[in-house]
Amino acid sequence: MHCSTEHMNKQAVPLAVRRHQLVATVRKAIGNQDVLVGVSGGADSVALLLLCCAGALQESAKYKVAVAHIHHGLRDESDEEQKMVETLCESLGVHCISTRVTVTPENGSIAAGARKARYEALQATATALGFNAVAVAHHAEDQLETMLMALCRGGGLRKLSGIAASRPLSDSIVLFRPLLHVEKNELISICNLGQIKWCEDPTNQNSTTPRGRLRQDVIPILRELWNSADRHASNASTMLHAAVDTFDATVPRGNEWDRVTFAKLPIPIIDAALQKAIGERSTFESIQSIRDAIVDSNTEPRTFQLQNGYSATVTSKKVIIHHS
Repeated sequence: MHCSTEHMNKQAVPLAVRRHQLVATVRKAIGNQDVLVGVSGGADSVALLLLCCAGALQESAKYKVAVAHIHHGLRDESDEEQKMVETLCESLGVHCISTRVTVTPENGSIAAGARKARYEALQATATALGFNAVAVAHHAEDQLETMLMALCRGGGLRKLSGIAASRPLSDSIVLFRPLLHVEKNELISICNLGQIKWCEDPTNQNSTTPRGRLRQDVIPILRELWNSADRHASNASTMLHAAVDTFDATVPRGNEWDRVTFAKLPIPIIDAALQKAIGERSTFESIQSIRDAIVDSNTEPRTFQLQNGYSATVTSKKVIIHHS
C-alpha cells in the first residue's frame, strides 16, 4: 500500500520535537540527502521518523523523507502494526511503502532470516524511489546487547566492535544508524512529545532467545552496577570501529600467500588475514593452529580441516585456504 500527501504536515510534528537536540544529530548523520526511514511501528523507529521529519521541516533542509514498513508475516499483530504505520505516515504527510516479505531461516535462525529479508526489502524500496540513504533506529541498548553477544559467542575484531554507524546496502545506497548513542528512554520521550502511540513487539521480551534473555536477566543487573552502561558501550564501539578500520588497512586479502613473507608479519595481522579468508565462524583455536604452523620451522606440508567446507594447507613455500 502507498500513502502520500502533497506536503509534510508541520502541525503533526510538535514544536518540542522540532527543537529537540537529536534533530541536529540525525541531520548530521544523513546529510542533506533524501532518506528512507525503516519504521516497524515501535517507539525507536517512530522517534527516528519524527526526528527526520523535524529536520526536513527546517528551512536549511533540502531533503525528502519517505517510509518503508516491512511486514514479515510472522506474528498476528503484524497487520495492525502495518495499519498503524500507514496511518501515522498519512497524518505526517510522508510517503509510505509497505512491503510483505517471505522469511526463510538463515542457519536455522528465523531472526537472521527476517533481518536478511528486511534489509533486502529496504534496499529494493530505496532503489525504486531513487534514494541513496536508508535510516534505521538501532540505539545504545541494542549496541550494548550486540557487543555482549559478540564477546560471548566469539568473533573477530569487527564483531566485537558492535553495530556500525553506517554501512553500504549496495554500491549506491548507504544504511545509517544515527541513534546508536541514544538511550531508549529518550526515544520513548520523543514519541510522548509527539503524542504518538507506538507498538510493542512481544518478541523483544522473549526470554527463549539469547537477546531476550540478555534484556530480561543480564542488562538490568549491568545497569544497576553502571547506570550508563549503554552509552559507554556505544562510545567504546565508536573508538573500536575506528581502530579496526585502521588495523584492517594493514591486513593482506586473498586466500594464498608466500609463507616466508607471510610469517614475517605481526601475529595479529596473520590471524586477521586467516580469519578473513576462512570467515567469522572460524574458531580461535583453528586460527592459532594454522598460524603456529606458518611461523614454525617445519617444512613438511600440513593440512587443517576446518568448518563449513574450509581447509588450510601450509607447505614450505605457500599458505593456501581452500573451500570446497
